[in-house]
Amino acid sequence: MIQRKARREFLLFLVLVFLGAALRHPALLALAIPLGWHLLWSTSLSTATAAEKLAATRQIHPTRLQEGETLAVRVEVHNMSVQTLEVYVRDEVPAGLTVVEGKWSDTAVLPPGGTLRLSYRARCARGVHRFAQVQVELREPLALGPALAELPCPGEAWALPRIEPVISWEAGARRALPIPGAARTRRGGLGVEFYGVRELRPGDMPRKLAWKAMARRDEPLVVEFQEERATEIALILDTRRRAYRDDPELFEHAVRATATLAGHLLRQGHRVGLLQYGTILDWVFPGYGRRHAERILRELSRARLGDSEVFAELAHLPTRLFPVGSLLVIVSPLVVGDEETLGRLVARGYRVWVLMPMGAPQGKGDRRETDLARRITHLERWVFERRVRRTGAGVLPWPVEQPLAAVLRRARRALWRSSL
Repeated sequence: MIQRKARREFLLFLVLVFLGAALRHPALLALAIPLGWHLLWSTSLSTATAAEKLAATRQIHPTRLQEGETLAVRVEVHNMSVQTLEVYVRDEVPAGLTVVEGKWSDTAVLPPGGTLRLSYRARCARGVHRFAQVQVELREPLALGPALAELPCPGEAWALPRIEPVISWEAGARRALPIPGAARTRRGGLGVEFYGVRELRPGDMPRKLAWKAMARRDEPLVVEFQEERATEIALILDTRRRAYRDDPELFEHAVRATATLAGHLLRQGHRVGLLQYGTILDWVFPGYGRRHAERILRELSRARLGDSEVFAELAHLPTRLFPVGSLLVIVSPLVVGDEETLGRLVARGYRVWVLMPMGAPQGKGDRRETDLARRITHLERWVFERRVRRTGAGVLPWPVEQPLAAVLRRARRALWRSSL
């Protein structure tokens, strides 16, 4: 980087050399020698000189958090040389972080063994935030400009999608797994919901005796509950840019809804997998437990919108990944033509639910035009939802300005009836 001081010194060097050669004056040429030597010495200072004299370390707390929370970053730059150095340090803050407190750049004169400390707090957006290096300018007294260097200072923080509280939501599928869960089946067994009464069999517990029914029918009867089993569920997050009409905020709501459903279904004991359908196919094999929930959240934290000619339509959904009879929960606004694919999935024996996040229509102009645009958008959505319902798939429209828990609470009975 040639600064003003360097340009002036170089110009003076050229003037002295030109005048000395034109006037044949050795004294002028002699005056140009120190300037030339200084220019050569200053330009020979490289970034390796600063990198050899300085070292940087980083501390991040916490390294795992939810989107919207703040993390603390602490950077220390140490003078490893035996000289006193004047340095300017600037940390490279990733794009998804917004500094809310503290400073991420500073200037200091470091004695041998001295340390410059940067400390700040930043609010995180969803994603993986990787710190790679810090920018350093080493300012020498006789140099024309600072010696630039990039000191390696790695660090990483995961901002996971925010999970909304869901009180109760029941999932059902045609295919139940042979392990206890929260999905009600059509037969009696272990559960909490009343299913019916039956005759007493050897091995039945006395506390299950149906005394009122026995008094009416004059025979030994026991109470039978509706059996609850775990099911195989595949969460499918649509990452096609055209489905969201280039609305990144609507996509963020879809990611949060997928994370919320994944956490709730795993707590109920279901076997849950995740598929991101869009630019590529990112598949997380079904599993159980907290570790599997953490794996799904980390995959969702890296979800991005994209375009792909191969996966432009929902018809290329890899159904071989899902056993027939499992439940497919698709989180997507959908596009025209996707309803045909949903009908084929239902015909193959899958239970299909579609959670459709919908943003508020934004109109420009006067109030009359805005109301008209809102009515037209509402009619288009109504017609499209009706076409999707005719395929046999369960449809759950979700205006994103409403809490997801409230929408699920209102629609849980209809969704459960659609899974019978």
